[in-house]
Amino acid sequence: MRHRALFAVDVGNTRVKIARWRGGAASVFQDGRPCVPDAERADGSCDLTEIERWLLESGNRELDSAFWIVSSVNNRKTARLKTIVERIRKEDSFYLLTLDDLPLEVEYDYPEKLGIDRAVAAFAGVRMLPQKTPFLAIDVGTAATVDYVDQSGVFRGGAILPGPALSAEALTRKTAALPMLDDPENASLDGRTQSGALTFPATETNNGIRLGVVYTLVGAIISFYWQTRLSLERQGANPDDLQLVIAGGDSHATERNLQNYFNDLDANFKCKVPRPRIVVEPRLALYGLAELANNIDMPKRKGAS
Repeated sequence: MRHRALFAVDVGNTRVKIARWRGGAASVFQDGRPCVPDAERADGSCDLTEIERWLLESGNRELDSAFWIVSSVNNRKTARLKTIVERIRKEDSFYLLTLDDLPLEVEYDYPEKLGIDRAVAAFAGVRMLPQKTPFLAIDVGTAATVDYVDQSGVFRGGAILPGPALSAEALTRKTAALPMLDDPENASLDGRTQSGALTFPATETNNGIRLGVVYTLVGAIISFYWQTRLSLERQGANPDDLQLVIAGGDSHATERNLQNYFNDLDANFKCKVPRPRIVVEPRLALYGLAELANNIDMPKRKGAS
């Protein structure tokens, strides 16, 4: 079972991301180092035409039957993906993940309303980090989520806010005078301007938008970080154990912007301000799905949806 080809799929609001392991992914987080997939694809089109073309390539067509494990927050795209897989790869098993499939304790008022993407990211963080490590799981996508997982591995909930692209789009579409960024989808991707670091005050409107987008997200993460540290301290736990795990397309830029923030604090206060260890893993959800696939009975789930 574990040597069967595996496709892990994260169906988001904007993109569908796929990772493929030709021989399965039996030990995804061995020694904290994830097993890198041998192929990946992302598709932001409505009809998933890029994924369809990719599956028709020889590297995928020559595979024997495979197992698909899918996490989705977009039902229409999931239905389209299932149709494509059933037509091109008739012998494959297609399994749509639910919260009940995750060996993750969730403390949430309405668990049935918790986005499966948030739960998968939290599960992946638990498996990737050392035991008894509290962390904030941060996913920077169309929406940005910041979720807290305590030292016992319990998902405690979190916050949802507009991601960088959504923030930039809202500013430019809902105002008369502000311009559309040249590349709004990647509004904060590098966090830099032609003249260097993106700093306040911005002297050009596009960079002013970028500055607002970047530090709206940074400010939110920092606020949640300090609040969680304080909560740990009040519980008698070590607040320095708190880590940040950042996923999503803007994860590396977000990590750089956070480090710049802490560097500014150090310079202002002439001392080392407590800062968390930051782990950046853009594939976090895909790795979590691959890990979960090892706990699902693939042959019995063939054709499940």
